[in-house]
Amino acid sequence: MRGLSDWLGGRRSSGRHGDGGAERPDGAAGDPYALLSVRLGDYPPDTPLHRGDHRGLTREQRAENLAQFLARDADRIAVLVSRLAREGLDGAAVLKGDEAALVEGRRIDAWLAGWVPHRPFDPVLGDVEVNAPRARWFASDRAGADLVFSFISDLARLNAAAIAAADPLFSWAVVEDALDGAITGGPVDNPRGEPSDRRYHLCLVRDAFDGSVPVVLDVPLAVLGLVHGRMSPLGLPVSAEFPIGLQAIRSGAYART
Repeated sequence: MRGLSDWLGGRRSSGRHGDGGAERPDGAAGDPYALLSVRLGDYPPDTPLHRGDHRGLTREQRAENLAQFLARDADRIAVLVSRLAREGLDGAAVLKGDEAALVEGRRIDAWLAGWVPHRPFDPVLGDVEVNAPRARWFASDRAGADLVFSFISDLARLNAAAIAAADPLFSWAVVEDALDGAITGGPVDNPRGEPSDRRYHLCLVRDAFDGSVPVVLDVPLAVLGLVHGRMSPLGLPVSAEFPIGLQAIRSGAYART
């Protein structure tokens, strides 16, 4: 009965809405994100200043979201490291971006694989939620039944910190038009230019400021996809593992030759 006692313990520990804050709405019993939010218990939420479709936010709102994100970065990583410690995991070791970080990152990845629940399986349609819930991610307040999105965002922060430790040319930025034009090779003022799928996202960017093409890693959505992939009811292998991209960074894959 360990699963039931853990679930009840998580509800009691949150302290919100009387018997627990991450309550699932009616009909959401099969929602693995709501279940994970309950399991997180008293994990503090991290609500973005401006929510919604990133394309619908103004440049100023995206800049304010970035400023808030950067201001909270160290505190949110500390929150995550403390939570991982309760699972016997050393999140602080990942911050170094070295070989030990990869080893501990793989331990975190293995824990994630066992921690996330599988999505419901439809005998006709199979896995009906193959794709990660991007719209929900952008619109969410990352609290209550969506508290796990705050946890995923913090995992992305830890992942990014490991990458930046291995290659200090990486830093957080919003992919605004000029940066998007640089990575797609299209002029900014071309109305027919095809934007990248990272335009207006908060990403980790490697810019050597020497005229070379910047490297843009959409780490938050990559981590969301990693967690979502672990939920597959089909038991399909996940192509990436946490910390995403660190091995490639350490091998010099994105450095200029």
